[in-house]
Amino acid sequence: MSKEFKVGIIVTAAIAILVIGINYLKGEDFFARSRDYYAVYDHIDGLSTSNPVIINGFKIGVVKKIRLSEDGTGKLVVHFSINQPDINVPTDSKAKIFSADFFGSKAIELVQGESTEMAESGSELQGLVEQDIAAALKAELEPLKKRTESLVKDLDDILANIKALFDDESTQGLPQSFQSLQRSLMTLETTAGRVDEMVAENKERLKSIIGNADRIASNLAANNDKITSILANLDKIGDQAAKLDFVTTIDNANKAIAQLTKVLEEVNNGTGTVGKLVQNDSLYNNLNSSGEQLDRLLEDMRVNPSRYINFSLISRKDRDGFTKEEKKQIKQQIEEVLKEKKQ
Repeated sequence: MSKEFKVGIIVTAAIAILVIGINYLKGEDFFARSRDYYAVYDHIDGLSTSNPVIINGFKIGVVKKIRLSEDGTGKLVVHFSINQPDINVPTDSKAKIFSADFFGSKAIELVQGESTEMAESGSELQGLVEQDIAAALKAELEPLKKRTESLVKDLDDILANIKALFDDESTQGLPQSFQSLQRSLMTLETTAGRVDEMVAENKERLKSIIGNADRIASNLAANNDKITSILANLDKIGDQAAKLDFVTTIDNANKAIAQLTKVLEEVNNGTGTVGKLVQNDSLYNNLNSSGEQLDRLLEDMRVNPSRYINFSLISRKDRDGFTKEEKKQIKQQIEEVLKEKKQ
């Protein structure tokens, strides 16, 4: 082997060792099998390549590449690899960027999902960004900052009032002002003492009230599902009531009222059978006249029964052929008919 060949082998080996060493320093195991995934974020809060991918505090991979999205929206696409073959990555897993320490170093936490289907290498996972410590601290301190500014403003007002109080033009009113201030302090002290006494006297009652409030809150929390079900049922009842065809019902009622009004108008005008019966009294007069004639006929039959024997009782019989007893029975029967008619 020539010297040039040996030098080439040594240089090639050195380059290979250098590449492997650089990748190892980046956190990439050259000989380990890895699976690649990516996630899309609106912002990455300082995440960079070679930052770790962690699950339950254990490093399982590294960030390999960060690039801008090709759709021009300015979103960032983060490619990372997982070199632990025993880690399951369901399709609904999430890649969450979070602060790995107090110095602001970023990492990706793999939050495993519950799906039974596993994500294939090269697929997209949902990207999340956890609020960092500085942002959380700022959110907590913002209300305190506003209260401090308000307190400083109030102190400025108090100092301005004190300064005005000690001006030359106001020195004559200082004794009265101090006396008034003293009376106010005494009144405030008396009021505070009464409040303390009231609290001491009603200590047990206050404990009972607070205990009742806790129990009420517990009952509300325990019956949250029932309350939700009741509200849902009320919504269903409201929906069913809204679906009722009130318009059709009202239209039908209006039509029925219109028909009834038309019938009453016909009755009042004397048109139709019912209207003629109501407006025309000829039928009543005829019936009344017939009743009177029937009364006279029955009365005449009672007084002179022998006139009607030939056609009303026994045909073709000589009326002189009835005995007195038979005539008496006939008369009684006619009187019974007249009594029934009067009843």
